[in-house]
Amino acid sequence: MTMTLGQDLRFALRRLRGSPTFTLVAVATLALGIGANVSIFSVVNAVLLRPLPMHDDASLVRVYSQRMQGPGPTSVLDFMDLREQSRTLKGLSAVAPVAMTLAADSADTSPEKVQAGMVTGDFFSMLGARVHLGRALHPDDVRPGAPKVAVISHALWQRRFGGSAAVLGRSVDLGAPEPWTVVGVMAPGFDFPARSELWSPLLWEEGMTKPEGRGAHWLEVYGRLGPDVALAYARTEFSAIAHRLAEQYPQTNEGKDARVEPLRDVLVGNVRPSLLLMLGAVGVVLLIACANLTHLLLARAASREGEVSVRIALGASRGRIARELLVECGVLAGLGAAVGLLVAMWALDALATWGPRDIPRIEEVSLDGPVLAFTAGLAVLTTLLFGLVPALQAGRLDLVRGLKRVVGGGGGSAQGHRTRSVLVVAETALAVLLLVCAGLLLRSFVHLQRAEPGFDPEGVLTVKVDLPPLHYGFGTAAPAAFYDTLLERLRALPGVEQVGAVNGLPLDGARWTVPVKDPLRPAPEGTEPWQASVRIVTPGALEALRVKVLQGRGISAADQGAGGRAVLVNAAAARRFWPGEEPMGRTLDTDMDWGSGAMGGRVVGVVDDMALEGLGAPSLPEVYVPYVQARTTSMVLLLRTKGAPLDLAPAARAEIRALDANLAPGSVRTLASVVDRTVAPLRFYLLLAGAFAAVAMVLSAVGLYGVVAYAVLQRTRELGIRMALGARQAQVLGLVLGRYLGLTACGLVIGLGLAVATSRGITHLLSGVQPTDSLTYVAVAAVLLAVAALAVLLPARRAARVSPAVALRAD
Repeated sequence: MTMTLGQDLRFALRRLRGSPTFTLVAVATLALGIGANVSIFSVVNAVLLRPLPMHDDASLVRVYSQRMQGPGPTSVLDFMDLREQSRTLKGLSAVAPVAMTLAADSADTSPEKVQAGMVTGDFFSMLGARVHLGRALHPDDVRPGAPKVAVISHALWQRRFGGSAAVLGRSVDLGAPEPWTVVGVMAPGFDFPARSELWSPLLWEEGMTKPEGRGAHWLEVYGRLGPDVALAYARTEFSAIAHRLAEQYPQTNEGKDARVEPLRDVLVGNVRPSLLLMLGAVGVVLLIACANLTHLLLARAASREGEVSVRIALGASRGRIARELLVECGVLAGLGAAVGLLVAMWALDALATWGPRDIPRIEEVSLDGPVLAFTAGLAVLTTLLFGLVPALQAGRLDLVRGLKRVVGGGGGSAQGHRTRSVLVVAETALAVLLLVCAGLLLRSFVHLQRAEPGFDPEGVLTVKVDLPPLHYGFGTAAPAAFYDTLLERLRALPGVEQVGAVNGLPLDGARWTVPVKDPLRPAPEGTEPWQASVRIVTPGALEALRVKVLQGRGISAADQGAGGRAVLVNAAAARRFWPGEEPMGRTLDTDMDWGSGAMGGRVVGVVDDMALEGLGAPSLPEVYVPYVQARTTSMVLLLRTKGAPLDLAPAARAEIRALDANLAPGSVRTLASVVDRTVAPLRFYLLLAGAFAAVAMVLSAVGLYGVVAYAVLQRTRELGIRMALGARQAQVLGLVLGRYLGLTACGLVIGLGLAVATSRGITHLLSGVQPTDSLTYVAVAAVLLAVAALAVLLPARRAARVSPAVALRAD
């Protein structure tokens, strides 16, 4: 058996060397299809399939506070109640993601901004995270008076401390009056949550546990299901706890629920369906490529019918003939897989450079063992897909007809013609499916590009500043004095038109929602409590954003102190809270007090709606609170410039360092890039789907061209007889065009039906367009018919121009 297989392999290699054009086309087609599948599967493997760097990640969950606007973080007091009353979770921990400045500790280093997490003492033990060096945080670290300790990530350890074991016990300056001591280094790959690089104990300050603090939602809560506890049971329990808290604390918790979701689903988010759709799309491309190769192999087998018939007549078995063809297909698939791996390596390099940063764990994508195994499996599958039908037909060859071809020529079998017709219809249908998906994404992308964000992003530089809360005193006069001085210095820079600061940029995912109320107009019974996003702004911030003031005025420096407290609301808030009434002069209060009295005040202006959750998304109520009411330590500077915004970045950094040499500014970027980032995932999927659809259409057109050209060649004698009997060129042309455009039309109808049935799967990627958008379907049909007509017309015209005398002499 081994000797026979070796003979078949040598025979296959000899035949492929004898047909270099066929071999090159086949390998290139397979490499394109396999390479695309391997590259997308590499992403799916890293993002969806590879385990998280935690023990038994399937039992980890995220607990949300469910409010009218959707799920979000939890307050300190709610977290304490949930942890005390829950019986379904083996552990419940909280983390507050923050940005910290790691001060320079020598002449060779400079201040560095790091993403950090302030965590409860059982955070690491609950997750089951591995420690590379030293120890993790434990409950004793959060006790009052405990030493200030911190744990760092493996990446920060390598980058900042050179991977030295001497980091244990080393003091680091995080902007507090006293240093923190490093007690551990986490294992490589652990950066949870939000790509954190440093973790410190979360200490409950007195203000956090006051009754009014129950309305402040800023904690992320995670837990682990107990042994044999189903997720549905945990959801029921937490919902019941939330309802009890709503009855007990109606002022802050009325209408609030709890939501429990698997941690892996939370981290993956909307990426899962999108990646699976892309994997399905490349699978369709591979099917079309295999159909094309089946065309080629059927034509190749038909040309060898005489040779194969003679071999069978001389004693060769039909099984041996079929096996030889399968071995040849296997060699082609193996070569295609090898080249496909090179294509995948190039594609992954391009993904690392141009892909969106919002895909979780994208930096972990690699051609590892599972990906190589997938490639090998794909090679076997493609061998069967494009080689099985030609092999079976070769094994069923009509010996008499084959021998007649040796002496007198003739066309291929009717079965071969039927097979090729079915393949044409299938290729067309699959190409239509991809073209419709790409067309819908294109229409959605154009809609988002034209959507108005409610502000002018051009010409604005943004600089994130995070003052160390322990040094500047959150809610005190110290951060207010720093920002007042800094904004004044920035206004004096050449080329600056407007300067301001906000606590979070629009469209950047930072949205803080709190209960609000009008003391003179309580919410009607039976309606949901009022809630709104709160955005803290300094004078000049909305002017720098060029947000339109629809009524009244903007925020000014005079809006402070008793009797001068003022707020702005957006148009959506005015419609939600005072429908059909005048919002100006109304009072809108919150229960949030950060040391300057409860935030809120008299409505002095109504501004245009800004996009909060994405371009084209529905507008939500938003309240703009003057900075003097909050005095938070973290703000984003806004500098509207006359020239290129990034040209001012060095000067802005210098002004920050001039006020505090230990501060490291966070992200420095243009506001336009923030807006562009919101459409980056859609643009990425559009480019992928468009590329796959274009490849599918080209492969379908080439396949159709090949089928028609081969059919014309096989029917040369028939066409010659028709023309000799008086048929005109136009009739011959119409005969060929009618048959194969009819097959294309059949595939088009089936493809459109498939698109209608499956396009709802990309609804989460669409904006401003329906999955059954008629314009997209009509455009796809027109384009495909035009391409198909061109593919059929070229060989059909050659057939119509053949001389009857030449045709009648043809074999």
